[in-house]
Parts: sequence; structure tokens; C-alpha cells
Amino acid sequence: MLDIWPELPIYICAFDCEMKETRDIVVAALRLNRRVSGIHFNTLPDLTWETFAPLMEQPFPVLTHLWVRPNFPNHVISCSFLGGSAPCLRVLRLFSISFPALPNLLLSTTDLVRLSYDDIPSRGYIPPQGLVTGLSVLTRLESLSLTFRSESLPYWAIRIPPPHARTLLPALTDLHFQGAQEYMEDLVAQIDAPLLESMRITLFHREVQEVSELSKFVRRADKLSLVDRAKVIFRSDCISVWLSQELQEKVDPKTLRLYLWCPKSDLRVSYLVQFCASCLPTLSPFESLHIRAPFYEVWEDVTDNLDPQWLELLRLFNTVKNLYLSKYVAPRVAQTLRGLPAEQSTKVLPALENFFISRLEPCGPAREAISEFANARQLFGRPVSIHNSGGTT
Repeated sequence: MLDIWPELPIYICAFDCEMKETRDIVVAALRLNRRVSGIHFNTLPDLTWETFAPLMEQPFPVLTHLWVRPNFPNHVISCSFLGGSAPCLRVLRLFSISFPALPNLLLSTTDLVRLSYDDIPSRGYIPPQGLVTGLSVLTRLESLSLTFRSESLPYWAIRIPPPHARTLLPALTDLHFQGAQEYMEDLVAQIDAPLLESMRITLFHREVQEVSELSKFVRRADKLSLVDRAKVIFRSDCISVWLSQELQEKVDPKTLRLYLWCPKSDLRVSYLVQFCASCLPTLSPFESLHIRAPFYEVWEDVTDNLDPQWLELLRLFNTVKNLYLSKYVAPRVAQTLRGLPAEQSTKVLPALENFFISRLEPCGPAREAISEFANARQLFGRPVSIHNSGGTT
């Protein structure tokens, strides 16, 4: 049937392809490689992928879009994939597949706009410096996603000093990374992305190391460097930290989102303190801080004693003027502040002007603790206003 049509571009879209008749159609189309402009393979069974893979080792000179996602993550793409060159490629998305030779292919894809290499098994590991070499020619790249599987940890590469000259990605506006903290540090130390607007970083729980390169990278991004508001959300298995200019329910540009995976709830605050202590000091001063937790994250052991971990966290935000607490976080923070000696009340959150507490009861432990802290501040000439912000969390 393909032979009776004029030589129009061919876009191949195949899902599952368990039937032999369907595989035969795709095979016939792949053999017309010089006409194929797009390929979208999703959840392909082993047998199907093993049938298609050899046909994709030939050149596809007009290919602009490629999406490959086998059903099982045990496949490795060879260095002869696409004949080793894809000069017209604009979108490349690879999922759950190993392609250690990716940097070599990227050197030929100078028109690439979107690149996703996600859910990478350990066999698909690419050293940061090798990846940056491939990225160095992608002057039109707007979106980059690089996510490793948890079993790809630990990061075993030899750490290298930051280079004197960094690779410029002049069009990059969105970056997504998931993996080892050390890998992330080595990667961002080697690149500049001045137009970056949105950045999502997911780090698996390990002992926190130095993350100074991340903060330097953010400062080199003109829009991200203007962040002045922070939102901390405790979730069932992680902590998310959003740094932005405008905190809204929907994510807006100029936002840095950090996801710190930590399944053990008793370690989350200390992990957050370690990370923020290493990352935040070199960023812009923060004027607002939001701290939230869902109802299932209620801490049952709230006492009148101050919590040193919470105290250390609050000390890191010494420029904050407005503090927003959800209903289930307020008791913990309130009791921590209540436990401070009066003369120390102005040394924690010294710039604080307003407390906004969601659904604050007119009386009760949280109200009493916050009022006691506010009264102590008043005595030292640093008044704080208490507001009931409503809301549901």
C-alpha cells in the first residue's frame, strides 16, 4: 500500500504491537527510512522491540520526532542507532531504555528543541562530563529532562573540579532532573542557562553533601535568581520545596521545585535542614515562607519543648517577613517558638512581621503558643501580627 502513494513523509505510531500483522506494517514503514519523519513507539513488548531495533540502525535523514518506550527496561540502544546521526531531529524522548552512546548522537542533532532521557536504568548511565559534551552543540534546546531510577544510585563517578569555561545552553527554559545529588552538582557546574524559567529537581534520600553548585547555577539564571518566596510541603514520602516569585496553586514560570525523597518521617526535617543550609544562603533573600502538611502528616508528639530541628529550619529564613502555616504544621512550629527564652524571641525569624495560620482556633494550644511568642517580641520592640488565613490545610 505504501508504494501506491506519492513519497509523502511517514509518521509511525505504534502501541503494544502484539499482533504479527501490525508488526509487519511497521516493519514495512521502517524500511522506507528516508521518508520517515516521526516515530512513536510506546510500551512495546520484548519481541516487538527486538524486531524493530535492527531496522532503526540505518539513517533516518528526515526524522524530526522520536519517542521510544519499550515495555521492559532491559534493552540497550547500540551506538549505530539511527546510523549514528539525526541531523533533522527536533524532539527526542527515550524512556526506560539504556543508551550510553547518546552524547555521540547529540553531536549531530543541532536542531534539537526537546530532549528527554527518563527512567534510566544503571546500564544507561552517562557521566556528566560526557553528557555536557553532547549538549554543547544544542543551541536551540528549550527543554531537558534527565531522570535516573533509584537503583542507579549511588553515584559512582569520579568527581571532577568545576570547569573554568561552562557550556552555554542559550535557549533552555525548562530543566528536569532526578537522581543523585552529586551527579546533579557536577552537571549544573558545567552549564549555563540564562533563560531558564522552570526547574524541577528530585533527589533521593542520602547523606546531604555540598550543593553549592546548584545555588550558583540558579543565580546565573536571570529569572530564577529573582525568587523571593518559599513553600515547603511535607508529603507521605518526600518534602517538596518551591522557590518562586509568585506562589500560586498552579505552577508558574520562574519556579524552582525541589523534591527530596525521604520515606522515614522522623528524618525529614533534619534532611530538609541539611539541604537548605547548603543551598539557600547564596540565593536571594526570602520575604515569605509557607509550610504545609496534609492531615496524615500530623506529628503526635507535640510538647511544650522546643524542637531543635524545627528551630534550625526557621533560623535559615532570617529575612522572612510573612510566615504561612497550615493547620497541621502550626502546633509544631508554635510550640517550638514558645519554648524559646524571651530574649531569644527576636533572634529567630528576626524580620518577621506577620503570622498567617490556616483555620486558627480562637483558643487552644497553638493560639496560646503563638500569642506567647508574639508578646515576647512585643516587649523587645519587634511586634508580630497574627492572622487567621482560612483555608483547608
